[in-house]
Amino acid sequence: MDIESYEINQDTCAILNLDNEVSRIIENDQEYLLPKNSFEVMEDSCAYYGSSYEGRVQGTKMILGCNYKLPIIVSEINNIIFFPTNGTNNENCSWISLNHIEKYEPYNGYTKVTFDEGKTTILKISCKSFEMQLLRAARLESLIKKRTEKTKI
Repeated sequence: MDIESYEINQDTCAILNLDNEVSRIIENDQEYLLPKNSFEVMEDSCAYYGSSYEGRVQGTKMILGCNYKLPIIVSEINNIIFFPTNGTNNENCSWISLNHIEKYEPYNGYTKVTFDEGKTTILKISCKSFEMQLLRAARLESLIKKRTEKTKI
């Protein structure tokens, strides 16, 4: 795999920003260091699935009615939804997959997240803030599902 052209996929659990130039990608069965920040990975992945990052942001704003730390639907077809741990301009901003979280718990003022396959990471975000972001992403998923079901009738 050409790691320079990495796109988020159904196995991606998290994109952890290590600094402004490197991200750690956690997938179900492997991990990568990528020479891009987490925001660049998000932008590239949105484009790969047929939309701009800004288009995804505008859609989320319209659906949820909020403007900050917005979850993003990377791919509707594959139900890939990620949410940020911080504001996207924050160098600590990482992105977490809604669909791969098995559990989360407080850990020394931060949040320890366990993913489906047992991999864990510590995020520099309080457990309460993490939970708010998780709930916002779950709300987005729920509203999208309702809209999709209405159009099938």
